[in-house]
Amino acid sequence: MESIIEINNDELEVLINLSDSISYSPSHNANEFCQQVKKLSVLLPRRIKSLLNNFVKNSSPTGFILLKEFILDTSLTPTPPTNKYKIGEKTTLAKIQAILINIIGELIAYEAEGYGRLFQDVIPDKLMAYNQTSIGSNTELEIHTEQAFSKLRPDFLSLACLRGDKNALTYILPMQAILDDLSKEEIELLKKPNWYTGVDLSFKLNGHEFIEGDIRGPMPILNKNSTTGELHLIFDQDLMLGVDAKSNELIKKIVDIYYKHRIHHNLKPGEIIIIDNRFAVHGRSPFFPEYDGKDRFLVRCFATLDYNKSKHARINGGRTVAAIYS
Repeated sequence: MESIIEINNDELEVLINLSDSISYSPSHNANEFCQQVKKLSVLLPRRIKSLLNNFVKNSSPTGFILLKEFILDTSLTPTPPTNKYKIGEKTTLAKIQAILINIIGELIAYEAEGYGRLFQDVIPDKLMAYNQTSIGSNTELEIHTEQAFSKLRPDFLSLACLRGDKNALTYILPMQAILDDLSKEEIELLKKPNWYTGVDLSFKLNGHEFIEGDIRGPMPILNKNSTTGELHLIFDQDLMLGVDAKSNELIKKIVDIYYKHRIHHNLKPGEIIIIDNRFAVHGRSPFFPEYDGKDRFLVRCFATLDYNKSKHARINGGRTVAAIYS
């Protein structure tokens, strides 16, 4: 399966018309918004639906799919100084992103991160420049599974680029690249619960407490899915620690494989990337914002394949997982 999809003019026209039909706000009417977008996604051009459905079933050799050449929002406001303003969700690109991701799964949000919103503005925050979070910038965002610590982690994450930065590279490593570079004995060891991981800083910024505490595990790095039997990758370079020296050595080996084989892409305005969080890990290079309203500006959202799995944890039957269950 190809990892890059170029949208043609006819498909673009359909997508713009569908996005114009969205009347609910993801912040104020999350359930209604998702129901509306789910219905609109059925009307996507057949080629795009087929490619997205295939991506869900078979992933891709790269662990991601990139859709490009979407129309831009010419009236886009300056990049804000923090992610509090809910700017991205109002753009045409984010609405198209919502329609596309609904072919793949169900949109889901997390109270402890990004204010519990379905769509998060990913911008460089000056006060967080050197932190290991999506709103950091001046240090490399290390290789990780999104929410490696959580049983309710998303299956997919998507980034829509409103403004790019030539120095900001998105890094991705598919699970197969790790398997190809390890011995059978090492792979078997990765299936054992030999690692602990902490909770992401972005989930702890507001002082939330978690039912499962701040340290999770022990867990395997290669986790067998109870429903499908597939091996899923769970890894976090920054927060993961092995139970012994051999386990820690494997963390270092995976990081070495990452630096040797990672795929990089510089997200450009009008591009949407969807990363398979089950079979790939990702990171980002450092970049150096000017904080002048022209900095990198992405919109991020998450999708799950098993929406009912989080039913007990979602606030008032909504789309947001309560912080305590993260």
